[in-house]
Amino acid sequence: MSWFKDVIVDITVTATIIATVLIEHSLLFWLLWGYTGLLLLVKLIVLVGDDFLNMMNKAKTEAPKWFSHLLYAINTGTLAYFQQWYLAGAWLLIWTLSFITQRKLDRG
Repeated sequence: MSWFKDVIVDITVTATIIATVLIEHSLLFWLLWGYTGLLLLVKLIVLVGDDFLNMMNKAKTEAPKWFSHLLYAINTGTLAYFQQWYLAGAWLLIWTLSFITQRKLDRG
């Protein structure tokens, strides 16, 4: 589990999403919207920019690929279950862009 330190931010985000929908605090929702928008923008930039894609290739994590998919599924599923449709859709898009980016990186 030496890869755990590589995914601590991702686990924290998932915990924050769960806390946000359970507590229903407006500040947490604004923070979640801000982070989601920023992450979506970064994923789009990485996907279309080859220079950024090369940077991603150098910053590979030791975490298994299934773990990221599990976290994205938890995030998307939690938001959909609590009827946060726009956020769930945004996280589904983030998940899809991450998958496409990973496929591009794997092809080399």
